[in-house]
Amino acid sequence: MFYLNTRQMYKVFFNESLILLNPENKNLLSGNIVKNVEIEGVGSFFDFLVGIDSRKYVEELVFNCLAENDLVENLILSMNRIPAAGGIVRNSSGKILFIKRFGRWDLPKGKVEADENLQEAAIREVEEECGINNLQILRKIPSTFHIYRSPFIAEPNNWVWKETSWFEMRYNGLDNGKPQLDEDITEIRWFAPEEIDEVHASTYGNLRLLLLDYLA
Repeated sequence: MFYLNTRQMYKVFFNESLILLNPENKNLLSGNIVKNVEIEGVGSFFDFLVGIDSRKYVEELVFNCLAENDLVENLILSMNRIPAAGGIVRNSSGKILFIKRFGRWDLPKGKVEADENLQEAAIREVEEECGINNLQILRKIPSTFHIYRSPFIAEPNNWVWKETSWFEMRYNGLDNGKPQLDEDITEIRWFAPEEIDEVHASTYGNLRLLLLDYLA
């Protein structure tokens, strides 16, 4: 279920900051990077995250974290790894399905259960959260990565590395669906690609990046 490629650069979000976990040990030529951070060990990486978390205001900053290949692997393996799956669902008109939860637009997704594969989990989550079926997976699209501290893990190391595997899906039904209220989803809506700016104005950084790549 968990595949690790330490040769790639992981774009992982912590709060609303984008961390480029870069195993190549090279500076990236990008005007968006606020700071290059040399990561010397697992502990120094978590100290770096705690420093970001202590900021008074949420800022959308970009950090280039330089680390050796083996250290990138150790960093990821030192966290609690939670696989999730979800869908970018399009109907026959080409509109994309979004859910609103906690006042922000999001894509339907959720945790992968022990007895299912990624595709099964993605379809189940879309069906449950949006009240629709007749879904067809068209292709796998790039994963997103998220680091956070879980209040549900009763141990000092409650750091979580969450990889969400995404699938483009086609919805062949006629019903517009309904939100799963007991999961704090208050609204679902189909957006045309030219309406995505409304989503970008009120969504999460990792989904904004995912949608920009998907619709490019």
